[in-house]
Parts: sequence; structure tokens; C-alpha cells
Amino acid sequence: MPSLLRQLASLRGPLAVIAAISFISSLGIGVMLPLMPLYAISLGATPVQLGLMTSAFAVANTASQLLSGLFLDRYGSLPFIRAGTATYAFANGLIATAGNALVLIGYRALAGFGAGGNLVATRVYLAQISPAERMAFLNGVLGAAASAGSVIGPAFGGTVVALFDLRAPFVIVAVTSGLAFLGLLTLPKPAARPATAPTGLEPLSALNRSVVVLLFANVFLAAGFGGFITTYAPFATEVRGWTTLEVGIIFSIFGAGSIVLGPWLGHTADRRGRAPVAIVGSIPVAFFGIALVFDWPRPLLYALTLVAGGGIAAFQASWFAMLNDASPAARRGRTFGVVSAISNLGTVAGALASSAVWQAISLGAGLLLPSLSILCAGLTLLALPRSALRPPVRAPSPAPVAPPMP
Repeated sequence: MPSLLRQLASLRGPLAVIAAISFISSLGIGVMLPLMPLYAISLGATPVQLGLMTSAFAVANTASQLLSGLFLDRYGSLPFIRAGTATYAFANGLIATAGNALVLIGYRALAGFGAGGNLVATRVYLAQISPAERMAFLNGVLGAAASAGSVIGPAFGGTVVALFDLRAPFVIVAVTSGLAFLGLLTLPKPAARPATAPTGLEPLSALNRSVVVLLFANVFLAAGFGGFITTYAPFATEVRGWTTLEVGIIFSIFGAGSIVLGPWLGHTADRRGRAPVAIVGSIPVAFFGIALVFDWPRPLLYALTLVAGGGIAAFQASWFAMLNDASPAARRGRTFGVVSAISNLGTVAGALASSAVWQAISLGAGLLLPSLSILCAGLTLLALPRSALRPPVRAPSPAPVAPPMP
């Protein structure tokens, strides 16, 4: 714990700015995301159109990640972070004006295009300014900062809807994203980084075994996210009878778990092994959908949600750190872009599969599907090289030097 506190105290400069921007951006997203399906339904969206809305965001996100990944190694990561954030802010302003479900789908696609470039470029920028041996911890801090906004956002969004209407949250997202863009203007260009020591995930090529395994793991995780976003709010309101405020509370508890447990689990992953921490972290996340469908007691559901928030933070922080280790330094942007872009196909597949199961069987069955997908994400990491599944080997402390003879 003292070591973790020292690392937290050492955050400053660009890392502190990125964390602050992550908080501001996620505050707006937390206001909007739980209410997106309900907003679409208010515009007359069918279950299939809900799936298409999530899929349109993911497809545009994929295209943006591919394009930014191909070019940011040449032009730098900062221009893509700034352009992506500005596009996302503009698109959410348009979403607040949507008149029907089809127009909403189009605006969500534009928002996805902006978010895609921002996602890849931010992670590459973080890799360029951060020590490799602290990557899981720093990604955990970034996730915790984002989750801090998520804790406040959903409850705030539910309150805003109660006072105004379902369009108001998207205006808030546009404003917070605009503030994040202003903060990005203060970030300096990253300096060139020296080569790092081998880590057990040696980047022999852009698509080595480790990169491929990490790709499949993230596809399963993205599929779980796509299915969850499509089915969670409708299930909670239509089947369980929750209010929009209660829907947002669950997102807040997820965020609280990431804040409380995320940095500590990232620190643990750097010291004890990133793959094992990610595998264990996926288990409580997978059980959340099961607990909701089978109507676990509310206190138990809340406790599981808190642990699941830490689990998803641990998985993502460890995953980004492992991908950084497995990527060739000269082609890191391209590797991050391609892997993230292909992973988004999982979001499309998860959203469409869950909506199809919803229509064909039941809404509860559609919500169970993401739980299975997230469990598969953790199990896929077992295919990593054995060196990645063991605790990292640390260099021994130098032997004490005997004082010279008199």
C-alpha cells in the first residue's frame, strides 16, 4: 500500500491532465449512456433499431480507429486526440436535436467516428509518456478517473431527465466534451522513448501470438459490452420495474468499484502478473448479468456490482499494458488501431446478437448472452505464452559492496 500511495503521489504534468480530461469526458458519457436506449425508444426505436444504434456507433468507431492507427505513427497522437474529441462533442450536440430513430442512428455513427480516433490516440500517447513497467497501474488510474465521472454522471443524468427531458443529457455531453477539448490543447508533444527491456510478450511482429490472443479477448469483451448496453436498461425498467435513477445507480456503483479497486489492481498486475489479474477480474463482471436476470437480493447485487467495477478496470488496465508490451514500438499506433478496430466488431456482434435473442426468446436471455461473452474474454487470455501467465521476474537487488580494507 505505501508503494501504491507513492505512485499516486508521483502523478503530475501530462498524466494529471489526461486523468482530469478523462474525468470530465466520462462525466458527460455517464450522464448519457444509461439513458440512450430509453431516449431511442422515446423516438420510436424498435429492438432491432436499438441494436443498429449501438452497431452504427461501433462500425464508425472501427473505421476511425483503423484510420487513426494507420497515420498516427507518422503524424503523432495529439492531433487525433484533439480532432476526435471535437467531433464527439459536435455529434452529441446534434443527437439532442434528433427527430426520429434513424436520424439518431446517424448522429451516433458520427459520435463513434470521433470517439474511435480519440481512444487509440490517447492510449498510444499514454504509452509514449509512461514507463513501461507502470503501464497497468497508469491505465488503472486513467480508468479510475473516468469512473469517477461515471459515478456522478448516471445519477446526475437521471435527475436532469426528471427536471427536463431525455434530450438534456446529450447537451451536457456536448458541453463536457468541449471542455475536454480545451484541456487537450495544453498537452505537450511526447518525447522520443528509449527501448525497453523484454517482458515476456516480445513484439517480434505486429501480429504475433500475444497480439492475436489479446485481440480475441477484447473482441469477447466488446461483444459483452455491446449486448449489455442494448439490453440492460430495458430489462431493468420493463422487467424489474426500476426507475431511470435506479438504472443510473448501477452504473455509479460500477464506477465506484473502478475508483476504489482499479489503481490497486493495476499496481498488483504490474507486480504479480497482468494476465492472471485480468483473468480473475473478468469473473465478477460476467456474473453481473446472471445476478440481475435471476433477481439476486439487492444488497448482494450492489456488492457484486462494486467488485465487477474493479474487475473490469483490472481487465482493461492489464490488457492495454500487455498490448503495449506485445506491440513493436515503431508500429505501436498501427497495432493499437488495428486491434481496437477489429475488437469493435465484437460490439456490433454483441449488440445484434443480444437484440436478436431478445426478440426471439426473451429480454432476460438477451442480457445473459453478454455474461457468457465476458467470461470468454477472461478465459481467452489463458492462451497467452506461459511467460505472460507467470509473475514477472524482477531483477535482484545488487549485492552489498564490502568497504575497502584499511
